[in-house]
Amino acid sequence: MLYNEFIKLQGELFMDELKCPICGEPTYLVYGKNPRKDRLCAEHGTMANKGLIEQCPDCGKWHKTDEICECKQTKQSEPEKQDKELTCLICGQPSKGKHFCYKCWTEYKDKSIDIRIKNCCEVEILDKYGNQQYKCDDGRKVRSKSEKIISDFLFKYGIRTIYEKTVYYYKDDETIELHPDFYLPDYDMYIEHNGLNTKSYKHNKSKTQKMYEELGYKVIITTEEDLADIDAKLKPILKIN
Repeated sequence: MLYNEFIKLQGELFMDELKCPICGEPTYLVYGKNPRKDRLCAEHGTMANKGLIEQCPDCGKWHKTDEICECKQTKQSEPEKQDKELTCLICGQPSKGKHFCYKCWTEYKDKSIDIRIKNCCEVEILDKYGNQQYKCDDGRKVRSKSEKIISDFLFKYGIRTIYEKTVYYYKDDETIELHPDFYLPDYDMYIEHNGLNTKSYKHNKSKTQKMYEELGYKVIITTEEDLADIDAKLKPILKIN
């Protein structure tokens, strides 16, 4: 009795093994007695012979040859998951898979802003107002034609510059940010261009000049008149032959 039940169980297990791994239909018997080694049914066996389906070498599942296996589709969906976790480049808030959140997109969508990415994760806005529209010879953009003339002169003579490097002035628990037009690291010197001739503009520039002096910075002041012959203005100061 036990032997017969054992034989019956073995037969059931054998029959389970002879089911198509794709559809569950009986495995096709070659020459009426030998089952296919891949256990495919007649229909899927024919598809395999024609190269319409293939078995994934990684997970062993079958899939159409012009499609990606499920196991690889799962791996490919990871970037999509990461996209959904993207944060805004400007403010760092969740941005629903976009590089900018709706608030920042609304603020900057009609502007061409410059940003600096530091340490592969920190973002610094170099031009918040999007008005750096004059392209210099070195490819950099500045805010005015006057700054372009100065920048092109410095580039022509191979003088390294940092545009609008932030300088901090501290007085009476107050921190004031100054943005001189150009910083020349090899000279440890700044260039500040006075582009207007109004009383209020001159007054503000005079205050700024005093701050630079108190900080002990060397600053070259240029005016619109200097731009007619910028070489004559800057060459002697920078000792360019």
